[in-house]
Amino acid sequence: MTRVTFPNVYVVVCRGPNCRARGAMPLRTRLVKLLKHDPNVRLIGYACFGQCDYGPNVAFYPPGEWYGGLSAPGDAERVVQHATDCAPLDMPLDLPETERIEHLRNIQDLVRTLARDRARPRRWWWPF
Repeated sequence: MTRVTFPNVYVVVCRGPNCRARGAMPLRTRLVKLLKHDPNVRLIGYACFGQCDYGPNVAFYPPGEWYGGLSAPGDAERVVQHATDCAPLDMPLDLPETERIEHLRNIQDLVRTLARDRARPRRWWWPF
């Protein structure tokens, strides 16, 4: 049986249209390359954090921290350093508490689904 390892931290990148227009996709592409071989950090996308004026936005789960304005060169490296070593990041976002709780609950559900899918044995299935 294959042993499934679970990450310590999830880096959650907003995929909303405003964040995408401000550089979320190049940020995500760079994060994919940087985190490719790190089993302790997992990268996932999220529909929208509602903090469009501050994008691209990134959240860290489970700490429940949000940061914005992460499109400058070198920001992906700083995000990885924060995820692995808790290195400081600029531009923390202060979400309203009700939104923060809702987003954390949604991220938690997403993480549970991903963990369940990874733990499930792979079987071929053909619909015909």
